[in-house]
Amino acid sequence: MSLILPCCAPAAETKSQISEKLKKIEIKGSKKFKNQVTKALELLKEKTPEAYQIVTEYVRRIEQGKHSGMWAYKKPPTYEMADETTFYSVTWCAGSIAHDSLHSKFYHDYKKEHSGSVPDKVWVGEDAEKKCIRHQLEVLKKIGAPKHEIDHCKKQKGTHHDVNKDGKYDWKDYKKRHW
Repeated sequence: MSLILPCCAPAAETKSQISEKLKKIEIKGSKKFKNQVTKALELLKEKTPEAYQIVTEYVRRIEQGKHSGMWAYKKPPTYEMADETTFYSVTWCAGSIAHDSLHSKFYHDYKKEHSGSVPDKVWVGEDAEKKCIRHQLEVLKKIGAPKHEIDHCKKQKGTHHDVNKDGKYDWKDYKKRHW
């Protein structure tokens, strides 16, 4: 069973504009998972409306899974979240959602402007990771994340996606993720 969470445009808009732009994010997983993700989305909405706007525009489903990763090319664009990421804390969950929503934004913005497939370097890889980490760090600060979460995020170099350290990002790396 799925939970459909209504998501609205930024608070600066009128109620009629918000209802016209009503968006829904489907949350699939256990009741505990749905509750944690809902709390994280509410935190983003309250503390970082800009980041929340990116999430509601570029992520249509958040789904419990073995590994965390953004499937921007799926219909609907789906963020798969591992329990380790989801349940570490509400702030870490929120920051992670914000991080991966930016990957999806990169993918979809490119697709709007170009025909054909989206090159991986546009939305995944070290350069994209660095941008998403900076976004996540700003979100963590704004939502009041604990210092150790902010410090951990600051230490990231954008290479965490290459889990087996072979210089390329592929399915082997994805399957080895523990987040």
